[in-house]
Amino acid sequence: MKRRQLAGAIVSCLVLIACMPVPVRQDSASLQSAVAQSAAGAPRLPGPGESYLDAAWFEQTLTVDRAVQAALLNNPSVRGELSRLDAAHAERVQAGLLRNPMTTLMALRPEGGGRYELDYNLMQSLFDLFTRSRRIEAADAAQRRTEAEVLVRLLALTQDSEAAYYDALAAQARLGLQHQQLALDEEYLLLLQRQASHGAVPTSMALEQEAMTATRAHEVRSAEAELAQARSGLAQQLGLPSAAVLRLPDSLDAPVVPGLDGPTLQALAASHRPELRAAQAGLDQAGTELSLQSGTLRATDPSLGLAGVRETDGFWMNGLELQITIPILDTGRARGDLARAQIAQAEAEAESIRRQVPLDVERALATLAAAQVAAEHADHHLHQQLLLEELARQNYRQGSTDLLRYRQSTQARLLSAIDQVNSRQAVWTALIALQRATGVAAAGQ
Repeated sequence: MKRRQLAGAIVSCLVLIACMPVPVRQDSASLQSAVAQSAAGAPRLPGPGESYLDAAWFEQTLTVDRAVQAALLNNPSVRGELSRLDAAHAERVQAGLLRNPMTTLMALRPEGGGRYELDYNLMQSLFDLFTRSRRIEAADAAQRRTEAEVLVRLLALTQDSEAAYYDALAAQARLGLQHQQLALDEEYLLLLQRQASHGAVPTSMALEQEAMTATRAHEVRSAEAELAQARSGLAQQLGLPSAAVLRLPDSLDAPVVPGLDGPTLQALAASHRPELRAAQAGLDQAGTELSLQSGTLRATDPSLGLAGVRETDGFWMNGLELQITIPILDTGRARGDLARAQIAQAEAEAESIRRQVPLDVERALATLAAAQVAAEHADHHLHQQLLLEELARQNYRQGSTDLLRYRQSTQARLLSAIDQVNSRQAVWTALIALQRATGVAAAGQ
């Protein structure tokens, strides 16, 4: 083969290799769709270069849908997670590239002087060439795993934002009811102090009521601290530097939970939980890594290229050169053992997640069922206390009962209202837990 023909063949081979298709980046439509169906209000993800939300956006009363949307658009950690997709894409593209050809040039001169002899070669790794498809498969699996892990974190952020929203509403409602209890105690204390000053009641009764009022005031301060923490937690989920801009509704609504079918929810969890996709992608990646790190091709790492020699008398010699690594010291056994251990680890992790998912759904369903029953009892109890309070009010106006019994009925009604708030919060928390377990937005939101 003539030198020009041989060089042309080598160059053509390298050009064909360079023109092999490179993986293209997949759009985020699947990620956007998964977030939309797994969170309240079908929120969207921030676009490239999109700015954070300004203070004017939060002037409107916050709803759970707006809270989730604000968390995705305004929390910097979301953009940090999305940047992982860019890194995964870059790694995927890099996996499809071949190592640059390596060339060497030697100029040898006879001892004592004379003309130089030139030795040169241009080598390309055959291992890179023949394992390119497997490297792309491993990078594809790694990218799928990254996408699933990003989805897990985004869904956790939306669910934590929903939980923080309902926690803040419940804390606000409890504080309002405890303020009413404190006002009732203070009003009764003033009455007892006036009566004690005229000798109508013992002074000890007024002192006991004063101690009870002080205790109630302490409970109100604790409730204020609880609300401050809840609002701060919500602001943190929304990516805000301060909770002062938050405008919450005045009350915590009761969730409407339709009938829940266990097998259907189990099927939803099996098809929508991103942890399952991440585990399967990790298993695929580990299997591909085993094929890459084992075998004769990996052990010898061959390279093929063009070599030539120009002797001192002007004679040229050109041809093909093959370089291989002799697997004497490193036989590749350790790499294979490591890859097989990684496969075993990935299989165990995948099996653990497969067993955990149905247990999560079962626990969430049982918790939600119990919370629903408790909420129904709390609603019924509050309705009874309202009737008793109205009856005590009528009896007090007619003079058939005293102020103490009327006050006790009002206190009982306020305590029942606090129980109702707590029970509603428990139902919302159980619904969010069911959403975490199934990977789909819970009903009633």
